[in-house]
Amino acid sequence: MTLEQLRVLRKIVELGSLKAAADALHKTQPALSMAIKKLEQQYNVVLLDRSQYRLTLTEKGRIFYRHAQQILIGADQLNSLGHHLAQGNEAVIKIAYDPVFSIADISQTLLLCQQHYPTTEFQLLAGTRFTALEHIKNDEVDIAIGAWFHLFHAIDDFETHELTQFEVVLVVSPKLCQAKDITFKNQLNLYPSITLLQTNLSFDNDRLGFASVSQQFKTKDVHTLKSMLLAGLGIAIIPKYLIEQELKDGSLQRVLLQDSESNLSGEIRLIRKSERMLGPVGQFFWQHLTQSFI
Repeated sequence: MTLEQLRVLRKIVELGSLKAAADALHKTQPALSMAIKKLEQQYNVVLLDRSQYRLTLTEKGRIFYRHAQQILIGADQLNSLGHHLAQGNEAVIKIAYDPVFSIADISQTLLLCQQHYPTTEFQLLAGTRFTALEHIKNDEVDIAIGAWFHLFHAIDDFETHELTQFEVVLVVSPKLCQAKDITFKNQLNLYPSITLLQTNLSFDNDRLGFASVSQQFKTKDVHTLKSMLLAGLGIAIIPKYLIEQELKDGSLQRVLLQDSESNLSGEIRLIRKSERMLGPVGQFFWQHLTQSFI
């Protein structure tokens, strides 16, 4: 069995006649007839019903053809991938992002990438706290999207581009307590806290988050943190965009402290290592994402 035989079978099934298939494939009718005959002889099965004017598949032929289509689709994809790689396009692009960034904000850029580079695999890694920067530092991803502070320049040589702003806020569920009852920082210690696990970066410590001396819950996932918040398990700092509706309906309340900051805001940047050049797909993603935030 050859791919050419399967392609001949496909064209005959699509067009219903040897003549139409031969014209479409720029081959002679005898050549196509011989290709199908050899295929049928190899497996001792009749694939085409020749009793009618229009050639149709037999019952066994339909089963064979269904699997043949899968093989042909895979072959077409492999052929496309070969040309894609020959042009220098990346087979895989890895993108890490921090929880302060909504992945929905890059959906249109990913759609453009899909249309222009359909054989590139995109791996999106959701992080905790500053995991995106950690992934970039360790050469584990091609591009990172996350919170950016000027002290990050001391970690490595990065190229960055500002996309938007982020804000994280201190909140609590009324199931645990009323936010208005907490006005000073030391009162936070009376309640459990929920935090995202730290990264291994040297600057990442509890001063960049909130940790109570009371019971603590820690998780890697910001959506798990939100669920725990809503259940009343503790007080937490969380990206504001994730809880806009909950703040409106009162299922979560902002804690406003008189003697300390109750929120943190800053830049979200597109980040890559200066020494690590992006390929055509990575450059396309970088360029179009930056343009989408202008």
